[in-house]
Amino acid sequence: MLPFETLLAMSGFALAASATPGPVNIIGAMTGARYGVARALAFVTGATASFLVLFLAFGTGMLAGTGWIMALARPMTLIGSAYLLWMAYGLARDDGMVERQDLNDAPGFWSGALVQGLNPKAWFAVFSSLSTFVLPLPDRLTGLVVFAALFGLICWLSLTLWAWGGARVGQRRMRLFNRVMAIALALSVMWMLTEALM
Repeated sequence: MLPFETLLAMSGFALAASATPGPVNIIGAMTGARYGVARALAFVTGATASFLVLFLAFGTGMLAGTGWIMALARPMTLIGSAYLLWMAYGLARDDGMVERQDLNDAPGFWSGALVQGLNPKAWFAVFSSLSTFVLPLPDRLTGLVVFAALFGLICWLSLTLWAWGGARVGQRRMRLFNRVMAIALALSVMWMLTEALM
């Protein structure tokens, strides 16, 4: 089993990556606001499944070709960290306004899978988390499986909360939520950089 500190760090990163605003979160919130949480769950599940496919596909590839991936681990971590810190900065400055789009039908499972598969935030989260949290572990396969399970659960719950909160969160609360998520993301990235550069 993985050390508790590693599980805690993985969970913190997964929460920050999953709960912070992005295309999938915004669409999930709008779907919840317009169609209710029950109808939004198909979108949420599709987005989570798509993320797990990306995570496990790239994770398995990294484990199979560790030699060349290890050479990319540090640059990938630095690039991903820079992007995530930029995202945290933008999030901290965000006024909390959620733009409403005119949706004819509730986005379903395949809409969630497609949006998440094309989501640059998901790609950066996959590469950053794998290179930082899985590759340094002595038992990488266990790390990959455990992290995938944690990420899947946290991703699904986070997206579900976005859908639930879509119609319930006022601008003032959304602004506070953005600030809290920005701090969580920045702290997670700092921890990630400290571990990767030591």
